[in-house]
Amino acid sequence: MKGAYAVFGAGSFGSKVATELSDAGHQVVVIDRDREAVMAIREKVTEALVADVSNPDVIRELDVKKFNAIIMGMSSHFEDLILALTLVKQEGAGKIYVKANSAIQKRILLRLGADMVIQPDQDVAERLCAQLSMSNIGDMFEFRGSFIAEVRIPARMVNKTIRELDLRNRYNLTILLVKKPGQEMTTVWDPNMVLQADDRLVVIGAEKAITEVFK
Repeated sequence: MKGAYAVFGAGSFGSKVATELSDAGHQVVVIDRDREAVMAIREKVTEALVADVSNPDVIRELDVKKFNAIIMGMSSHFEDLILALTLVKQEGAGKIYVKANSAIQKRILLRLGADMVIQPDQDVAERLCAQLSMSNIGDMFEFRGSFIAEVRIPARMVNKTIRELDLRNRYNLTILLVKKPGQEMTTVWDPNMVLQADDRLVVIGAEKAITEVFK
């Protein structure tokens, strides 16, 4: 089901997020006080507005409750970002995703109620290094404080059953999906299923546990 999203900030990060969401068929409203930035993206999204999101009247008129999520990308104006985050929280916004430029900003924004704080350069670099150095781990992303990853079966796990691995009790990792070659991914599996080298799992748990178990 398609959703509705508000993107605060039409810089490189905000524009990229807004365009991707719009291309996926979602309704996207972009807001920035820079008229040129708004004009540059207005044909690519549902609506593009020139406004200051640190203004309470703007947030009130926007009716943030109607959006599935608010994405804030104007981290270069940190004071405005804090004000905007506080305002949308007060108005009852749902999920709030915020871009930060530093670890200090990230800690502050999380304390103020952001559901997720992204540090694009750091997050991308760390994830790339992890994936390059650990060939068994494919896509991995954060979800509500845990990480979900698609993983290959390491050699030491081949020909063992899911029951024998006991990932939940030993590592607090939960198997969400199993993919056998030539078959669709399924959420239904037999704990006595024997894993083979070409199998794939989708697991959820702590990032450290995933990287250690499937390195």
